[in-house]
Amino acid sequence: MNIKLKKILFLILSTLVMSKVQAGVLLQGFYWDAPSPSNDTWWDLLASRSQALSESGFTAVWIPPVLKGASGGYSNGYDPFDDYDLGSKDQRSTYGTHWGTKEQLMRATAIMRANGLDVYFDNVLGHRSGDDGLGNFSYVDAYGVVGGGRFPKSQYDFNGYNSFGRQVNYFNAYTKDNLIMAGDWLINALGVQGMRIDMATNVDSSFLKDYLNAKAMASQFVVSEYWSENLDDLEYYVMNQMQGRVSAFDFPLWGRLKDMTNDGGFYDMRRLMTAGLNSRQPNHAVTFVENHDTDRGFPTTQNKHLAYAFILTTEGYPSVFWKDYFQYGLKDILDPLIWVHEKFAFGKLAWRHTDEDLLIYERLSQTGLLVGLNDNQVFEKSMWVQTNFGSFVTLHDYTGNAPDIRTEADGRVEVRVPRNSYVAYSVKGFHRGHDLKSYSINQQFAGAKDLDIKPATTNLETVGRVFVKEDSNLNWELYFSKPNQNINSSDKFNIYVFSEEFITPIFTEKTSFDTLNLKGTIKIKNTGWYEFKTKLDVKDNKSTSVDYWLNVNYQAPKRL
Repeated sequence: MNIKLKKILFLILSTLVMSKVQAGVLLQGFYWDAPSPSNDTWWDLLASRSQALSESGFTAVWIPPVLKGASGGYSNGYDPFDDYDLGSKDQRSTYGTHWGTKEQLMRATAIMRANGLDVYFDNVLGHRSGDDGLGNFSYVDAYGVVGGGRFPKSQYDFNGYNSFGRQVNYFNAYTKDNLIMAGDWLINALGVQGMRIDMATNVDSSFLKDYLNAKAMASQFVVSEYWSENLDDLEYYVMNQMQGRVSAFDFPLWGRLKDMTNDGGFYDMRRLMTAGLNSRQPNHAVTFVENHDTDRGFPTTQNKHLAYAFILTTEGYPSVFWKDYFQYGLKDILDPLIWVHEKFAFGKLAWRHTDEDLLIYERLSQTGLLVGLNDNQVFEKSMWVQTNFGSFVTLHDYTGNAPDIRTEADGRVEVRVPRNSYVAYSVKGFHRGHDLKSYSINQQFAGAKDLDIKPATTNLETVGRVFVKEDSNLNWELYFSKPNQNINSSDKFNIYVFSEEFITPIFTEKTSFDTLNLKGTIKIKNTGWYEFKTKLDVKDNKSTSVDYWLNVNYQAPKRL
């Protein structure tokens, strides 16, 4: 394939990956020091709130780092230790991560998918922590043996330090290849739809492009944390260095919104018009008001309602911070704005009026949306503006901040915006409510000695459990490698499925080693856990072990 054609196909793929998320609202589903006690883990909390989040209009959840950190149960994941430990190995003085176990994470992901939510994990690619002091990392294997785990590292896999650990050497072929294989394993195991790239300024862009276009990563939505308030630099990173493969958090816009909210009504609102990446590359801009880092070091403490009104009605992909929604009292303000975003905030943006206090703009979609923002702390502001709504159309403010208005014969209308407030008008007659979706999930269990699940042996070995909805199908497909040892035609690979209700398996199947593949469907009657196990029937060599990959597809319930 020639280089030009490759570039064309790459741009098409990038567009397809982006297009599936633009009509949506992202929730950052954690904060820096969120508690996660063992009897009520964060993964279980996300699962329990998934249905309410979907009903509020959120379409995706960004979850915290999933790898076990060097500080074990105290780690929020930004000091990753083992690329193959999602809370499924006994190391760093803990079995689960701070956020919970791998099993709880898989269930939470499945329940979020059942509620129509995309799931993006926080991917820390820049560094690893927890070495022996000399740059050596060793991990336990599926049997708990130290040093037997996949992807051990040495000093040659790193080329310096950052504030969280040893900086990864992306130019070492062993390191690069293994990071790609580990990313593929993680995405297949969880069944997620996207990722955030942590500290993208520390991740080599040439490596990142290769990583994101490899294996399971190629289908993922990606947003980079490229922390720069310089709009030219951020756009160059997204469109040139990364060739449009990623979106980026809109730090330039964040900085200007922070200035606006803190200036107490004296900010020149016209500066917002071209402040952010959303004004140049809206399909690659993830807009936000607060996140887990800014909340700790540079918090916005007043007038956040204006900032959220702006990002939820202008172009870009808006992200809402967990603490703003659940702890800082903004839920009742955000819910109507989220609905407005999902119902009306489509199409190009047309500026209808701008001055120091007042912005009025229209989204040129089929339905239409007319927005006004007034940062004046004392006075209401008003202005006559042209619209695309047509003649004598009654418009309703779906935020509830102002009364109905009616266009004139020429389509003009007077927009009045209360002090320190906003309005969001569209055609009267729509009613609150969201079109709720539900998806099944695909997840994978990989069994091998150097992973977190034992290979198949002549013993009955546990694969893992999935949490399945009643009256649905549990589909599975098994692939396995051929044993190195001599085998007989009568030797078999057995797979069993157990439920919580019975001691004996509810399903068994076996195949010879000639096929290397087995699949089936189980009719699930009751909601609950269903556990897969394996066992080899090998007559002549009892020490035989077989690596395998078990793919499962199922519908989780919408709640725990």
